[in-house]
Amino acid sequence: MAAIFEFPASNIARGIHSYTLEMGQRKPNCELQMSIGHYGGYFIRTKIELSGRGIKLVGSDNGTHRYKVTDLAFEKLKQQYSISHESILD
Repeated sequence: MAAIFEFPASNIARGIHSYTLEMGQRKPNCELQMSIGHYGGYFIRTKIELSGRGIKLVGSDNGTHRYKVTDLAFEKLKQQYSISHESILD
């Protein structure tokens, strides 16, 4: 059986890391979690406090913040943080 290594979020490469739970893939330990909005933009979940143009706080609970982010702001976040995205099979 192969060993499983958990890397700290700060050691994971910047950019988007997609995974599919239905295929047995594990969720990467990234700094931000991303989902795509139905009417445009992106939703981000993180414990990091984000601010700036195009980033709006939607809510927070138990230390986890939820943000709605515009396309341009998301492009900048991709360059600064590691982001996980769950791909769901239909």
